[in-house]
Amino acid sequence: MKDRIPFQKMLLDVPLQVLPAHEFYGTGSFQSHRHDFYMLLWVTKGNGEHEVNFHSQQLRPGRVLFIQQGQVHRVIRQPQQGWMILFQAGLFRQFNSRYPAHEQHGLLDYLNRQPFVDLVKPVSMIFHQLLPILKAAAETNPHEAVIADYLSILLYHANQLFRPLHPFLVHPQQAEKIRQLKGLIERNFRTERTAPFYSEKLGMVTRKLNELTLRLTGKLVLELVNDRLLSEAESLLAGTSLTVKEITFELGFIDHSHFGAYFKRMKGMTASEFRRQQLAHPRA
Repeated sequence: MKDRIPFQKMLLDVPLQVLPAHEFYGTGSFQSHRHDFYMLLWVTKGNGEHEVNFHSQQLRPGRVLFIQQGQVHRVIRQPQQGWMILFQAGLFRQFNSRYPAHEQHGLLDYLNRQPFVDLVKPVSMIFHQLLPILKAAAETNPHEAVIADYLSILLYHANQLFRPLHPFLVHPQQAEKIRQLKGLIERNFRTERTAPFYSEKLGMVTRKLNELTLRLTGKLVLELVNDRLLSEAESLLAGTSLTVKEITFELGFIDHSHFGAYFKRMKGMTASEFRRQQLAHPRA
């Protein structure tokens, strides 16, 4: 029987690793932990369950789960067999620069509550053929430029399969505006929290942008910003050892009282109460 891979040995000074899921273990993975890398998990045999940003994700053969840097992850039940592709932010930035229409879209949307797709046969064949090549390249020459190409192929084809839970007819230009808005929010939510900032960046009147986001997402621009800000606050509280004061400044709040009032308004509890809740009541 092969030695299993300890939790602590992931991505040590390399941009990408390919690990067999069934050879991986670590008590830390069964506790809530905040990712400082990206992970693409492809299940090939057996069922499992992982938790991403406090939402349970059911795993089954053929399913690909995407976990982003900064998200809180917990393994509840590992599938019998599969592959985990772990990669650093630089490779993900390269993918987004090559395929900008995929940034913050579908599977790759940070706030997507179901960040998975089920592979169809042609894409499954691509994964089967390319993963051994990617694994070998990452082990022999982890800084080789072609590794970004292989990863981009997998991300591209997986994201192409994503279908929204409630599809609607929308003009492609409108969908592109929402994608651009989400990208802007991802890059600026810590410091910019007003709709006019985003509407100006997008060259739109604020009222028109709010009408568009309300129709396509059911939320106003400010609500989308708050969703991302709250998600980051929850992740830092549950997945790191940072103090509430440190998190306050990490998220760009003026002081502890401003952050405390914001968090209580959004969650109905204080930040300290939320943290204690996560520690005292592990999610099953």
